[in-house]
Amino acid sequence: MLTTHRCAKALQLTLAVIKPDAVAHPVILEALHQRILENNFIIVRSKDLVWRRQDSEKFYSEHAGRFFYQRLVEFMSSGPMRAYVLAREDAITHWRELMGPTKVFRARYTSPLTIRAQYGLTDTRNTTHGSDSVESAQREISFFFPDFSQETWMEREELGFRNGRMEYNQKKQIHTLPVHS
Repeated sequence: MLTTHRCAKALQLTLAVIKPDAVAHPVILEALHQRILENNFIIVRSKDLVWRRQDSEKFYSEHAGRFFYQRLVEFMSSGPMRAYVLAREDAITHWRELMGPTKVFRARYTSPLTIRAQYGLTDTRNTTHGSDSVESAQREISFFFPDFSQETWMEREELGFRNGRMEYNQKKQIHTLPVHS
């Protein structure tokens, strides 16, 4: 499927994670994948993974000592997750708006159409994670996708995606640039 969505300014990358509570339900996982596509995100990379406890501890080390840290570490290493590198103009802001407030109760009352309002269970089991700044996006993408070079993607592929010369690969469930023969 060829996509012709064009963007006026440079694309921004962000990390999006579908947490174990949502991945445990294939229908919810597919619904979230469709929400990503419907909201004009370009799926640059995607992978399913399971964290060991030490992966979770390392990723959330900035929260060590906070009251929710142990619960978060255990939950994030409790089952499969899906991680995405998403691209879009202002991707970080758009993904965070689509996710909604961290606290599910607040999301249900202030932002009822967001992912967390519709699918979140608790403040820990709130369905999704997203980077909150350019710096955290760069760090988090590197953590989840160590073989992905953000700099190379921006130099070699970003313009092609921005100009809308992409295809959605249904089998791999990512966007790709057409291969020219």
